[in-house]
Amino acid sequence: MSLDDLITPVGADDMAKFTGKGGKAAGINYDVPLPGAYDWRRIVPLAFPGAVFTDFARRSGTSLLQLGVVKGDDGRLTGIDRDKLVQLYRRTMPVTAKPSLRLVAEVGGDVNPLLGGAVAARGLDTPQGTESVRDKLIARRQLNAEPEDVPLQRTRIDSYLEKLADREAAVTVPANQATATITVPAPGLGDSVVPVTVDPVASVAPRLALVETWELRSFLGDYGLGRTLQTFSLLPGERQTITVETWRSAAATREDATSVFESADSAAQTRFTSSLLNESGAAQQDQGGWALSVSSSSKGGAHFLGLVDLETRLDTSFAANHQEASQRWASSVSQTARDHAAQVNNSRRQSADSTNQVSTASGATSTIVREISNTNLRRVLNFVFRELNQTYETHIVLRDIKVAFFNGRLGSAEIVALPDLSRLLERHVVEGERAEVAAKILSLCAERIDADGDLVTTLQVGRNPRGVKYDWKTAPLGDDGRVVPQHADPFEGGARWRFRPVKAVDGREQELDGVVMDRTDVVLRTDNLVVEALLGQADALDPYAAALQALDLVNRQSETAARDGETRRTTDALGLVLAQKEDQRIDAWQKLFPDEPDIEVVPVAAVSHNGDESHG
Repeated sequence: MSLDDLITPVGADDMAKFTGKGGKAAGINYDVPLPGAYDWRRIVPLAFPGAVFTDFARRSGTSLLQLGVVKGDDGRLTGIDRDKLVQLYRRTMPVTAKPSLRLVAEVGGDVNPLLGGAVAARGLDTPQGTESVRDKLIARRQLNAEPEDVPLQRTRIDSYLEKLADREAAVTVPANQATATITVPAPGLGDSVVPVTVDPVASVAPRLALVETWELRSFLGDYGLGRTLQTFSLLPGERQTITVETWRSAAATREDATSVFESADSAAQTRFTSSLLNESGAAQQDQGGWALSVSSSSKGGAHFLGLVDLETRLDTSFAANHQEASQRWASSVSQTARDHAAQVNNSRRQSADSTNQVSTASGATSTIVREISNTNLRRVLNFVFRELNQTYETHIVLRDIKVAFFNGRLGSAEIVALPDLSRLLERHVVEGERAEVAAKILSLCAERIDADGDLVTTLQVGRNPRGVKYDWKTAPLGDDGRVVPQHADPFEGGARWRFRPVKAVDGREQELDGVVMDRTDVVLRTDNLVVEALLGQADALDPYAAALQALDLVNRQSETAARDGETRRTTDALGLVLAQKEDQRIDAWQKLFPDEPDIEVVPVAAVSHNGDESHG
């Protein structure tokens, strides 16, 4: 392979081929969402009157009074069974959920079981003035983000649940207070945990609700230079040792500096969930009832984040009002993403400082040590350290819509997809109201306005099944956005409904993988720095020193010219030798490159005229 082949970049298609027809090399596509995409459910209660629900809907589930978790009468809480409350917590919290360190510390739980267990089991405390194994473990965990095994996570979770139950059971309800709430850990974004308040003696309130699945997708954007952190100026020939400290250095800083855009950290998920609850104005009074209803329910699809929004009134313009509410929700999520990015950036601190000694760690921080030097002889060299920022393009996507029933009791929730809506209504809605209830629910699922301002039809109806396949078509809608079924009963004739976004693109209907409701760009500080070296413009030498450097340069150029001449002489001589006949090349070589005799110079001693050595 020639030198040109080695140094010329080659495209991937020319380097690797996949087998099979039409195979091609894998490429880099920046439109692929990051693995850290998160989804959650927006719960939209529907304001149907209580008369439309069956007796079965009111009897579903089990109350906390029936379980013996709390005691009370006439809607008033009088006592809490601490042990049964712990059992309730374990039922309502998913196995994979992990409370953040701040939640554990808030209730006085064991934040770091590794250290506590080591000290208790081995007696690692040492006399004063010496570094104990506990101190070494603390320093190591502060410097390194080590993953924890399942037993350690389980210990921290158990500690959190136990301490939370102790706190809630210790609360006394004044005699003049009608009721009190208790805190229940509910699943949050990803694997995080969000504490919600629950009225343990609330009366049964059957509800129907839309369960909208929303997703936050992040795409990598451009890099950019951030603020200037530090500048250094080195004189000609000067050297300097510097230390670079990033926000990933300390464990306490990492807790606040992680984000949902680039990580799956439970602390970041908890912060994002809390911000979303505050920004969206979710109905806190219904959040606890939903959390209890969906927990431990085999039909509820338990253990996922559900944010209960304000109730939708089914008045004359309910379809348009719900459309507007969906757009406000998408805007709230985008604003939450921007606020989350701002909070993360405030916690990310980097520095580059000069130091007189080399150190890889100091206290609870880990530093990178570099030595820089100025090899220039006449000018100052300036180093500028700047942050490297990363842009993320986030899409707020409505991915699916389901329908749920719940009444605030433990395990009462039932969530079904739109094709199974008729089965849900048969169990929980009286027969005479099912057609009207179904029509209103379907109308709320029919259309959405996407981020581009285009109207997207999200509902399809399937009829006339042929074998195992339905004939799906876009749902017919009226001018007011309501569904116009062929019959009074939307399910008559075996009709089925499903969520399937369809958008007109270039005059053709195209099915979409969810509706992009909003887009926003966020900029995050990374833990990397960019260094620029700027050569000073002023000359640091006087005329005499500058002349000495010029003479040195002339001398080096002369030596280089002499070597070039000798090289050309040798090359020309070799050319002459090769031009001779083969039997004459040896003679030509010896003439052009004769052997130089080895001459040894012997000093001659002084001799007298009579042959004796002179002593004078």
